[in-house]
Amino acid sequence: MKHATFFISVVALSSLFLSCKQSTKFLRASSMANEVVVVMDDNVWENGEAGRAVFELFNTPVPALPQPEPHFKILHVAPQNFGSTFKMSRNIVIPEISNIYAEPKVTSEIDKYAYGQVILTIKAPDTVTFVNYVKANTQSILDYLVTKELERTAEWLKEESGTPQKRIREKFGISIHYPPGLTHVTEDKDFYWATNDAVKGRQDIVIYQFPYVTEKVFEKDSLIAIRDRVLGEHITGSFDSQMTTSKQYDPLYKKMVIDSIFRAEIRGLWEMTADMMGGPFVAQAFVNPYTNKVIVVDVLVYAPEGKKRNLLRSLEASFYTISILDPNEQSKEKE
Repeated sequence: MKHATFFISVVALSSLFLSCKQSTKFLRASSMANEVVVVMDDNVWENGEAGRAVFELFNTPVPALPQPEPHFKILHVAPQNFGSTFKMSRNIVIPEISNIYAEPKVTSEIDKYAYGQVILTIKAPDTVTFVNYVKANTQSILDYLVTKELERTAEWLKEESGTPQKRIREKFGISIHYPPGLTHVTEDKDFYWATNDAVKGRQDIVIYQFPYVTEKVFEKDSLIAIRDRVLGEHITGSFDSQMTTSKQYDPLYKKMVIDSIFRAEIRGLWEMTADMMGGPFVAQAFVNPYTNKVIVVDVLVYAPEGKKRNLLRSLEASFYTISILDPNEQSKEKE
């Protein structure tokens, strides 16, 4: 083993993770985003089946990226070395294999040593049970930790960007925070596009809306067709190229509820017709009940020279900052 020093519902997650929330009167958790500290015996980590199962769990490739990237970077530490520095990490995983456990389970502790921290303890009575449990629950464990990572980043976005973009509030009736640096803005009727226009590590967020006529617009093929039409019209390049959804990778589709808002999500690869540009994207669509319009928030990355996971996730965190504004409340604010 290498040494390294759609949709999971709320009900499904809560049944898997027994959670305990600690006091939040701590320093903020440290370590890098998308990094997990695994507390495990050196020999078991290097040579045991349980160590291999945990290694493979977090090295599971992130879906819909053009090149394979693991879900998390792993930092391994032996239990005797799990001191104050490591205890400040944002994501900590502690495997426990002991016959004191009658059956396998995962427990989650929030903010135990630091604010913004999650500690998962994976418990099992023996190695075989542990390995089978981890393999059977890989997606649920990853979804849980990724969601926590996105929620942390969303909180940082709210602090960093301060007041939500005024034009988005006026045009779409929603509040949203996205990464700082996306200062190059293009607007049209029912369309908003912000980018950092970076040579390396380019990030874009596109927001557009259209009348809500039928539930069928939330079907996968409908969302892709609308996306290709809107982005193809507004995002163009050399040789008369237009942005479109890549047909080489079938986009992933799922439905979810975040902050009481029903959303349909597509995740895939974008490309420019008649050009070599392309990269990953994630788009979420939902209804604004006050305007009876479907709003689509589409985030995308262009980074042919490097990794894309972190760039995309920092944009995805914007989804967790979205709120639909009550126009009556907005009117009161203006008075």
